[in-house]
Amino acid sequence: MNREKKERRGAAVSPGPLRVDEIEKSAEILKSLANPARLLIVNILVGGERTVSRLCELSGLKQSMVSQQLKNLRLNDIVERRKEGSRVYYRLKEKNVVNMLKCLGKCGGSRG
Repeated sequence: MNREKKERRGAAVSPGPLRVDEIEKSAEILKSLANPARLLIVNILVGGERTVSRLCELSGLKQSMVSQQLKNLRLNDIVERRKEGSRVYYRLKEKNVVNMLKCLGKCGGSRG
């Protein structure tokens, strides 16, 4: 049976770069990054790991907002944290997010 017939019958065929089993998780990641506060935090973390207080300074967001957004980003495996004494540092877990941000900049902006 050829690909068109499988697609018409409702079979899960993915001709694109994502495997069928990756689509749901990818959608969750995109939803997470669709929030301006979370996108701002991720954009800051491209420069390296930061504490919540430093993220607040750099973003202009309140501590409660930053903490809430970091939780979402952690649950979606976008950032991870490490403890050093009483300090908690956050960094990008998935370095390919940087490539996504660069792509977004090219898609939505006038940069070349």
